[in-house]
Amino acid sequence: MDFYIEVPNHVYEKVMKFNLSLGIFLWNIAVMIAPYDTGNLRRSVTLAKNTNSKIDIQYNLLRANYLRFLEEGIGPVKKHYHFIEDKTRLAMVEQLIMFLKTGKQPMYMNYPYVELRNSKSVFQTERRFLTGCNAQASVITPNVRRKISQIRETNYRKAHNLKMTSFKGSKVVSVKNNRNGIKSSNNGMSVLNQLYLEAKAA
Repeated sequence: MDFYIEVPNHVYEKVMKFNLSLGIFLWNIAVMIAPYDTGNLRRSVTLAKNTNSKIDIQYNLLRANYLRFLEEGIGPVKKHYHFIEDKTRLAMVEQLIMFLKTGKQPMYMNYPYVELRNSKSVFQTERRFLTGCNAQASVITPNVRRKISQIRETNYRKAHNLKMTSFKGSKVVSVKNNRNGIKSSNNGMSVLNQLYLEAKAA
């Protein structure tokens, strides 16, 4: 996808290089547009690189492997179809064009923030994992959802001979929200941890 933008001469010197605030602002956009249930997907969005020549925002499948199904509209949830390819990219392009045309840096320097919460929206695959661990299958916590994602993504990558490495970068600030009236249940986490270690070692 190519864009041709006419930049005024007096602005050109300002936009030749990105600055820190632009990368953080675009990262916030990616997090805010990502679907929100437990908050696990939003906290998987990482600012992998933020320099004056490159801004790299990544989605960590080892933390939230189900995002590929949401993005592609596969499975029971269709409403988030192309939330990255269409909605997120368009929002970022609009902000980037504004920056290139005006040279004004975003006045937003806060790292993205997400409240983690438990949810009664349990996917069928997650329910099978929870039942297999003798855990409550009607509620899922963000950490349990992340652990199940790690197991599934690890198995997927092994089966397709893909690299197991994740990525490094700045992480979303996350806080546990205990005000939603759903009792937390981490029963079975030790079993899930063991399954993850076995998947890595296989």
